[in-house]
Amino acid sequence: MKRVVDVYKNRGRELIWTYVIHLGNIEFHPAQIDFEQEAFRLSQIDKRGAINELSARARLSVR
Repeated sequence: MKRVVDVYKNRGRELIWTYVIHLGNIEFHPAQIDFEQEAFRLSQIDKRGAINELSARARLSVR
């Protein structure tokens, strides 16, 4: 399953990055929070900001 996840700065709700995240396989059906947590993980690797300064919002499914 794929989702587009937008990552924002908490202050001002400025969009800083968008990820297309693919999670899951036959045995695992991820929830929205799983996609948002993966976006936080990726944003730390990409040095987009401190985790306590970011928020994430998953969009509807992408095909």
